[in-house]
Amino acid sequence: MREAEPGDRQFIADLFRSHWLLFVLVGAMLIIAGLVACTVPAISSIAPNELLGLVLAFVGIVQIAQSGKMQGEALFAWHLTLGVLAALGGVLLYLDPFPGIVTITALMAIVFALHGLTQIAFALKVRQITGWHWFGVSGCIALIVAGLLMMKLPYDHTFTPASVGGVSLLFAGWAYVAVALSSRKASNP
Repeated sequence: MREAEPGDRQFIADLFRSHWLLFVLVGAMLIIAGLVACTVPAISSIAPNELLGLVLAFVGIVQIAQSGKMQGEALFAWHLTLGVLAALGGVLLYLDPFPGIVTITALMAIVFALHGLTQIAFALKVRQITGWHWFGVSGCIALIVAGLLMMKLPYDHTFTPASVGGVSLLFAGWAYVAVALSSRKASNP
């Protein structure tokens, strides 16, 4: 991503202000998806990896659809990239097309690492927006999640790779909500 110029940053800040409710709804959806990924494997017999795959695919499809509503190159590219990463990663997690070649946990780690790097790059690009640091925090959490997944911690029925990934989705959702509400507040002095 190229560095945002001052006009781009102002445009993105204005877009967050004017569409704050849309961003709150996207954030709420990510928070719900994170809660599902964290809790459902612990209370049901659904395979955690399949559940996380479905959740990520759903989140990705919604973000791809939402990218069409984004005006401006930076926001469109960011939402489209995150959506494609989440949807593709979710489908691959669900289908597990590479058994024995690439473990499902390594695939999850790659998806979350790419998501984290994208979030951090976007945060740096939109430093003018109030609360921009939440996207950076969300990106760092996604990178930590990728590292934890690669470490192959000892998992059990209540602590699964899906629940670790769910934590990243919770922080991504919170970033949307925090920035949207900060932007709304900034527009209503």
